[in-house]
Amino acid sequence: MRKLYPFLALLLLALTVPPVSRAELGAVDAVPAATLLLPYFEVGLENSGDSRTTLFSINNAKSESVVVHVTLWTILARPSLDFDVFLTGYDVQTYNLADLFLRGGLPQTPVLPPGQFSEDNEVPASCQFPLPNNLPPILQSYLRNVHTGLPAPAGFANGGLCGAPSQGEGDAGDFVAKGYITMDVVNDCSQTFPGDEGYFGDGGTGVISNNNAIWGDFFLVDPDNAFAQGDNLVHIEAMDSVAEGFWEAGDYTFYGRYTNFDGSDNREPLATTWATRYFAGTTGPFVVGSDLFVWRDSALNDSEFFQCGTIPAPYPLEQESVLMWDEEENHVSINDSPFLTQPNPSSFPLPLTPPLPPARPFPLAADRVSVAEIGPLFFNSGWLRLNLNFSTGSPQDPIKQSFVSAMHSASGQFSVGFQAVALDSALDKTFLVTTAPETTEPGLPGV
Repeated sequence: MRKLYPFLALLLLALTVPPVSRAELGAVDAVPAATLLLPYFEVGLENSGDSRTTLFSINNAKSESVVVHVTLWTILARPSLDFDVFLTGYDVQTYNLADLFLRGGLPQTPVLPPGQFSEDNEVPASCQFPLPNNLPPILQSYLRNVHTGLPAPAGFANGGLCGAPSQGEGDAGDFVAKGYITMDVVNDCSQTFPGDEGYFGDGGTGVISNNNAIWGDFFLVDPDNAFAQGDNLVHIEAMDSVAEGFWEAGDYTFYGRYTNFDGSDNREPLATTWATRYFAGTTGPFVVGSDLFVWRDSALNDSEFFQCGTIPAPYPLEQESVLMWDEEENHVSINDSPFLTQPNPSSFPLPLTPPLPPARPFPLAADRVSVAEIGPLFFNSGWLRLNLNFSTGSPQDPIKQSFVSAMHSASGQFSVGFQAVALDSALDKTFLVTTAPETTEPGLPGV
């Protein structure tokens, strides 16, 4: 009987310990991943009168060391700067983008001895850590210009061209630098962008790896208004390969636009349709209202810079629909050819005679949009359904992956951020949580 006690104890432990959670491909879930996306960032430069900044972290979920390739992109999806970060097992690197844009400082990640629970470091021969302390002044000027809509300085291949819409006349220091960031686990250090030759290789054989090892979070900080909002970074998993039959040409993958949609990046795509709560900033303590942070994929390689003062196709980006409900099931619908429907006209705070909201409220690859800019005259609060697919365009249309999060602020003291609810996936295969991207809307009276 004494010999049976240990067995019974182990059996009881097995029955009471919850099972390990597993990632589901196609779900927008926060699990260790091969790629992270910071969907939107902003940094107020020194003369802008704006102290906003963005912080993020990269964490290693595994015992072995990893190298992560960080790429900054403008709000029109033009890559601007890349650098590598070294993480020992279970390491974490935190970074404030103000250090980069205001001082040119780069993350310092020397190869330190591994911790007690980590494996020995493995540093690719192509890597040299730590990075230089600062960017060369000309490269810092380039970075600040292209993220504030000013021409790239002379001496660069894209000198005189722009990578973002203009914010006005003046020096870069007068404006707010904006964009988004991708972070990839890599096999080697390099100075290449996604889309450059050799960056992708089926089965993780290129510069980037299929090692689902990293996770992270970010904070948007507004010291002037005592606000700070945070959320998880977007975690994008890699899975198997084309050679093994898992992916095939034509699949929508996260980096598909840089591989001609041949599936070789092996990364799950995001969703295309989202639901989120909102406050319009018109009532009660919610006088600031909700901001939506929206990242969008044009499904085209947008890497080339363009003539300043123009907006290159396919921008401004269209959308299938934006539906806005109040808390009593009244609604309006905002499409490219805007129209409004309402089952109960008396429920609206004002007559439906003012100018319609903008037809393309999320026109860029990375947007920050106040709900008050979408429809402040209709409802004080409720929920939004954002179908960010296209209706016209390239052969990959109308499917377009995207990401949405909402930040709510109240009373000048409180703020909180939430990832929107994904209603579908851009995957075209059937997995546990995958559905085909939606192409129809809920039934609307009179539509």
